[in-house]
Amino acid sequence: MNKNYLTSVSSIVVIVALIAITAIFPVQFEHYLNIIKQSVIGNFGFIFTYPAFLAAIFFIGACFTPLGKIKFGSGDPEFKTVSWLGMLFATGMGIALVTWGVTEPQMHVAAGMSVNEAMLNAYNHWALLAWVGYLAVGVMFSYAIYNMGIEKPAEELLGNGFLSKLNLVSLVVSTVIGLALTFSYASTPIQSSLIGWFGVEINKAVIIGVLALFAIASSTSGLNRGIKWLSNYNSVFALILLFATFVLTQPLEILSTLGRLLPEYLVRFPAMATDIGLGDPERKAWLADWLYAFEASWYGWFIFTGVFIARISKGRTLRQMVLGILIAPSLISCLWFTTFGLAGMSENVEDVFALVAQIDSTGILSIVLTVNILLFFVTSADSAGLVCEMLTVNGSRVLWIVAMAGLAISINLLSSDIYKVILTLISVAAIPVAFGVFALGTAFILRVLRTRKSGIIMAD
Repeated sequence: MNKNYLTSVSSIVVIVALIAITAIFPVQFEHYLNIIKQSVIGNFGFIFTYPAFLAAIFFIGACFTPLGKIKFGSGDPEFKTVSWLGMLFATGMGIALVTWGVTEPQMHVAAGMSVNEAMLNAYNHWALLAWVGYLAVGVMFSYAIYNMGIEKPAEELLGNGFLSKLNLVSLVVSTVIGLALTFSYASTPIQSSLIGWFGVEINKAVIIGVLALFAIASSTSGLNRGIKWLSNYNSVFALILLFATFVLTQPLEILSTLGRLLPEYLVRFPAMATDIGLGDPERKAWLADWLYAFEASWYGWFIFTGVFIARISKGRTLRQMVLGILIAPSLISCLWFTTFGLAGMSENVEDVFALVAQIDSTGILSIVLTVNILLFFVTSADSAGLVCEMLTVNGSRVLWIVAMAGLAISINLLSSDIYKVILTLISVAAIPVAFGVFALGTAFILRVLRTRKSGIIMAD
């Protein structure tokens, strides 16, 4: 049997096992997940944050040196810059920003932080530390594919052996788990919208099934239609929500807060990104629940999003990648959390749906928000299916989308906070993924050094 098929079968077996365990032993499943998170991630979470911090410093510096001129492949970029940025944003984080923009700052304030500290922590979770992993993996895979002629970097960089296949399984499984969270992000507000608009409560399993059908329909239309078109619409709807919330709430306060806190975030970034709560058990517990948990979840998405970025970035330079994948999205993330965080607090609401309903009595913004979440979801699920297909066998995209939906349905049957359960699951699953990413990065650097020394690498 072809090894790619073995990888696919192994991944499916692991996913089916997860679905069975969550359905049959839900209490024990959550219990042991939390033990692993507290004991492993709580004590060793710096293995996620330190490399991300160092990578951010390196890429920001490299952007303004001759290294920034390195081009990935030849010819002009396949996608125009606006479409490229839209696909990056929609796939990388769009639906999560919509979900957490109002709630995270409020949760920090409720825990005793000042508004400024709450915003700075949100910046730290969602800006440079989050986006740099997408950039690093995107750059690595782009250079390997387009400049070194390595068709399947995730396998070939590690030698195509047993460890390579094991790493590949962990990458596919983490992608499926990550998208199970996205299914929940999308199904919860859509269910609430249907209740509010039509007075009809539809089971989340049904909603997840319908969402999967939307993602499958998008996947059959091809990259240049489905993901590209939906990402363009996503960007427009997201900008409408951002602008409307900004104008209808506290525009001057939002600008003032952003202008004051953004420089402070940059100054404090090294200390915040490398915090380990030394000698402070309470701080360590907080880091495990927030910074480490979020960073671990980003690792669970790094390969998925990075591979997708490589797929759409042929013809781009390193400088364009840094500006488009790290700098611009980080600034947008900070603006997003400042706008929605302050708006949520001023309007005294708990989530983004309550916020838009309160600031717009016509219901237009609520419709825009629902459609935006739906489109963000479809783009993420479609692109994740594409990446799983790229990592396994051709023609398997629909299978992976179905697997994502199946895991999401199983986890949504649990009685606890679904977001927290899946975020914990992603964090735990990200532990082997992190070591896989480090191994790929090390192998990539060694391969580049060897090929440069021998003089056979393609021209930059």
